Amino acid sequence: MKTIKRLFISVVVLSLIFGLIYAGGIGYYSDKFQANTKIGQIDVSNLTLPQAEEKIEQYVLSQQIDFLENDQAVTSIKMGDLNPQFNQQAKLEEVYQHQNPNRWLNSYFKGENYEDTSLIDLEIDYQALEEKLMEQGLDNSDRSPSKDAFIDYNEAEGYHVVQEQQGTQIDNEALKDGIMSQIQSGKSAVEINDFYAKPTLTSEDEKIKDFQSQIDEIVNTKITLTIDGNEEVIPAKEIEKWIHFDNENQVVFDENMIMEFLKGYNDKYSSYLNPRTFNSTLQGQVTVQPGTLGWSIDRQAETAQIIADLKKGEDVKRDPAIAGTGYGSEGNDIGSTYVEVDLANQTMFVYVEGQLLAQTPIVSGKDGAETIPGAYAIWGKERDRYLTGYDWVKEADYKVHVEYWMPFDTVGQGIHDTAGRSAYGGNIYRNAGSLGCINTPMAVMQQIYNTIEIGTPVIVF
Repeated sequence: MKTIKRLFISVVVLSLIFGLIYAGGIGYYSDKFQANTKIGQIDVSNLTLPQAEEKIEQYVLSQQIDFLENDQAVTSIKMGDLNPQFNQQAKLEEVYQHQNPNRWLNSYFKGENYEDTSLIDLEIDYQALEEKLMEQGLDNSDRSPSKDAFIDYNEAEGYHVVQEQQGTQIDNEALKDGIMSQIQSGKSAVEINDFYAKPTLTSEDEKIKDFQSQIDEIVNTKITLTIDGNEEVIPAKEIEKWIHFDNENQVVFDENMIMEFLKGYNDKYSSYLNPRTFNSTLQGQVTVQPGTLGWSIDRQAETAQIIADLKKGEDVKRDPAIAGTGYGSEGNDIGSTYVEVDLANQTMFVYVEGQLLAQTPIVSGKDGAETIPGAYAIWGKERDRYLTGYDWVKEADYKVHVEYWMPFDTVGQGIHDTAGRSAYGGNIYRNAGSLGCINTPMAVMQQIYNTIEIGTPVIVF
């Protein structure tokens, strides 16, 4: 019986002691964080709210950010140098209020860990960060920029996509945000490589794909020019050379290159630019140099039309834009009505619809002022005209009256009468010739003037 009584007394005493200890713990932790309480890596056990706040701030200020590049240490910056601003009081109080003093004993043995709210609610001085980065040499002065993907051209590959290149210049804004993110996640190391400025355009960018698609559509456009009965397909390789991009990345065409390309067609087919064979009255077949007669591709107009065709992107077959006369005449743009001037024989023939209308001796340009051979056409008709100019042989001005004037080239050559001349033909032209014009007897000149129309070919050889 005594044993039971002693046991009962012991239990009561122990219970009282435990109760007193427990009650004391409740009182002790009524204004403190409970035992084994950690916020992140910081132990705030048994600290009041202000004490915990002070400890967290001191901990953060003692930390440093390590910067790595290619896994190699570059530099470090102390958090205290970044003028951090702490906004953790409200959340710390929330954690504090979450703890129940009545359960202090449970925390004593088990403990509680909370996220590092001090870091989450931390603000740093970005200007101070930028200055520190500059002091440590983390600027872009000696770093290579990233290069966007772009479309390039060379004759071997044509137009093709050149891959983007990652540079080493730092995206400062991304780095600032990244540093804050690393700090908030509790990491002290920042890998600079993760914050290189990225290329704006990659090879997979829709804009690049659209450019290439647009180029392919242009290059694959088939333009067939029917040039005086001859078909010429503009090669895709030539079209590629004409394509460029302006400052807004819009396709433009090199007009000068197109015009130069069309010059090749003119050299091959044009009657205006090429010598021609002519069946003369006295000499048979002769070669006549180009003059003002004939046709050629109007390169400026045709260039504009080619660009329009390429922009439309549809295959086309057509005649080119033509300047001049005689296009489509199957090589006979002289026709059956023309004026023939045989300089060697000093004779002029006038044919109308294949019939000889007139044959007359003439006087052409004198030595030093020879008549320029070529295939021309009458481009004007005037009566009672004064011809004025400078005689570079005699080195004197001249003024000559004519009754009939029919110019046929662009340098002042024409057919006209000569009132003061009584003889024509032979070798008179050598010493007493004109400055290039075809001097013609008055009677014949009147007949020619009344018969020949503007546009009539004049063949001089």
